[in-house]
Amino acid sequence: MILKDHHADLTPEPGDHLRIVAVIQARMGSTRLPGKVLKPIAGKPLLWHIVHRLKRSQFIEQIAVATSTHPRDDAIFEWGKENGVAVVRGPEDDVLARFARAAELLDADIIVRVSSDAPFIDAGFIDHLLTSLIEQNGDYVLLEEGAVTAHEGVDPFTRRALDRLMMDAGSDPIAREHVTGYFKQHPDFVRIARAPEYAEFARAGGRLTVDTPDDLVFVEAVHERLAAKAGEASLSDLLILLEREPQLRALNAHVRQKKLASSGGLALIRCDGGGQYGYGHVKRMVALARALRDREGIGAVFAVNGTKDALEPITSAGFESIRTNPQDDAKILSTAIHSRAPDLLICDFRDGVSRQELEVLSRAVSLTAIIDDGSDRRLAADLAYYPPVPQAYALDWESSRCEPRIGWEWSLLGQSKAATFPRKTSPRPTLLVAMGGSDPHGLTLMAARALAKLDPVFRARFVIGPGVKDAAIVARTVVKLAPNFETVEGANDLAVEYAACDVALAAFGVTACELAAYGVPAIYLCLTEDHALSASAFEQAGMGVSLGLAGRADAADIAGAVWTLLGDATRRREMRAAGLMTIDGDGAARIATDLKTALAEKHALPKWAVG
Repeated sequence: MILKDHHADLTPEPGDHLRIVAVIQARMGSTRLPGKVLKPIAGKPLLWHIVHRLKRSQFIEQIAVATSTHPRDDAIFEWGKENGVAVVRGPEDDVLARFARAAELLDADIIVRVSSDAPFIDAGFIDHLLTSLIEQNGDYVLLEEGAVTAHEGVDPFTRRALDRLMMDAGSDPIAREHVTGYFKQHPDFVRIARAPEYAEFARAGGRLTVDTPDDLVFVEAVHERLAAKAGEASLSDLLILLEREPQLRALNAHVRQKKLASSGGLALIRCDGGGQYGYGHVKRMVALARALRDREGIGAVFAVNGTKDALEPITSAGFESIRTNPQDDAKILSTAIHSRAPDLLICDFRDGVSRQELEVLSRAVSLTAIIDDGSDRRLAADLAYYPPVPQAYALDWESSRCEPRIGWEWSLLGQSKAATFPRKTSPRPTLLVAMGGSDPHGLTLMAARALAKLDPVFRARFVIGPGVKDAAIVARTVVKLAPNFETVEGANDLAVEYAACDVALAAFGVTACELAAYGVPAIYLCLTEDHALSASAFEQAGMGVSLGLAGRADAADIAGAVWTLLGDATRRREMRAAGLMTIDGDGAARIATDLKTALAEKHALPKWAVG
């Protein structure tokens, strides 16, 4: 029954007349980790872990899941049927309405709101909160001022508080999306009870929720370290483990919790990759997508033009992807925008929609951004990002609403941030040869034949990318040319190679930014005149040496440049310092924050003012 006497003594006991239910808010459409509630942890879905732990409560009579009526949430409904858990469905964009429906259908007097991303909830802690809520005849419960706890993911409140929230704040965005978050922002709205500190968890716990793929890796890792089967990893044991092995926190320490007022968002990222395009653009867009997801709470879905293997780094990072092609690009992107309703459209491609087509697509999203695009498509975007190369400064922005961002600080890397990998030294100089993930022009063999004529006093490591045609033959040919030649095959991340080499010979592109960020002196071979012009800016900044177009560089040019730089330790130190000072490796995070800020500004404007 509903609470009637506001001053009654309601000390809880098993079998009390109060009906207490737990309602887990869950949906498959998480922007940062789609389908997370059914992702397995120690062999059982995340949702199973939460239900399993809630069943240990002395006071909770029934457990239900509140999900949406969207077809993708049918999977949650089916899971509930198979596991004997009630599932209540309501509007996808109104969590508050779902809770109101659940409370009515379950005849709840007290509702324990449970997050679907907290696999370590503890029934004892929940009962502790419920005891204080009822003893103090409150409507919502918090810990006492100054109390800390590692526990998260639960909020008990009364049906009375829920009814008032529906009547007086039902249109408020915080109330509709976060429900109890409204009580925290408006502490006088209902009577708040204060629970004493819970000694067992009275410490900072760090990030223990599951909202990104890295969070999932962390949770799996701690289950493995605890040798715990599904449902057996207690929060107490976890906290002891983290005190003993704090390095485990590094698995997801970079992930930021979404702010209460933030509704997240979704980015549609269009890029080229694989085959003739290489993998640099895909990898740098994955880096940007991770920064959007982990730092800013914005999810991402990819549309990729190129070969199928370019999707692998995308899916490995936990993002959805679809294939597109230059002929049907506008149609495919339009369909994706209509079905997914993204807030952002981010473009990093060369072959695809025209300026006119992009203008049409841009009207269907809040914000459009272009990465390193010199075509007139840029004029249809809101934001455009470029390193400070001559072409960027020569672009004309007259009569365009687009705001260009030009500078080394906007450089995007496709690898992990340089600062996280310590520099390795070796008495024998090491040359890294990296000609791209697919090397469509055969520069690896060309470079190997040129370098084979040098005295083998150095070690040369040749990267054979995943898309190189006849990769096994290329690798065998390389190692037969000289005794000091080695190959690096199947590497998705070259950070370790960057940290261990003294000089790099590379095809100019995204790799040039990565080498600079790692402080690696570089020699560039360029595939196009545009690349050669961009390489000149890197050379002028002191980070590398450009040999111009690869088709015009002969074996003597390549061998001479490598030999000279390997023999000049002073110049290498200067180039290393120039790279580290110029490109800090934070471009993805910087662009993600800039996009989130611009998106917030767009949303703050009245609709008629958003062009």
